[in-house]
Amino acid sequence: MSLNSRIKELEDKIIALEAKIYDLSANTEEKVKAPYTVLGGPVNKSLINPFDLTSKLGMHGGTIFWNDSEVYSPNQEQPPAPTKGYHKHSHSRFSGGALINGVLEIVEYVWESITNKHSQQFLTEDDQPKIAVDVNSKGETVEKIGTLDLSFNPDTQTWGCTAYEIDVTKCYLVEREIDGPNVGQIKKDSKGNDMRSCLWNIDSTKSSVIWDENAQVWRFYAVYAPGI
Repeated sequence: MSLNSRIKELEDKIIALEAKIYDLSANTEEKVKAPYTVLGGPVNKSLINPFDLTSKLGMHGGTIFWNDSEVYSPNQEQPPAPTKGYHKHSHSRFSGGALINGVLEIVEYVWESITNKHSQQFLTEDDQPKIAVDVNSKGETVEKIGTLDLSFNPDTQTWGCTAYEIDVTKCYLVEREIDGPNVGQIKKDSKGNDMRSCLWNIDSTKSSVIWDENAQVWRFYAVYAPGI
């Protein structure tokens, strides 16, 4: 065999080996997967376990359940009224976070056929409760939703709220300490009594107000007493 024939034979074998290696590589090596997105989750909610240990279903992740009626409820169906709540927290600065003044809103709904008010994520788009309405002093119809009307007392570091109604049998006028070790506590007079008294007493012995039947208003007594 001539040298040229030998070279040609070797070249053919190299080509055949390269083809074999390419075929083996294409069928055995792991391919890079194209990126993709997965949405949704298992339809059967019995496969989802909550985080909370009090639910007695383990800690395998998944949807957080707020009450026992949500655990096995069908998708988009209103669950029954719950009997047990989960994931309770106090909403302090250390637990759940403090509620933000001017952001926290209170709302009144017209629930109609909705019986479970605790599991709103199960309500369908057509079954959302409507916000109740009222009429303001200008005769305008407004929705009954808004922030709390609060004011901060820097001495006691507490929040107070506007009073739209005062029950004369339960409302007490008080004076509280604004400095010293008893800040916030009811101040005492020179006789050691709490400076606290109800507006109206059932036997009228300590009343500060009286009902005016003619004017249909409450009136404060104007009484002079020695030393006052």
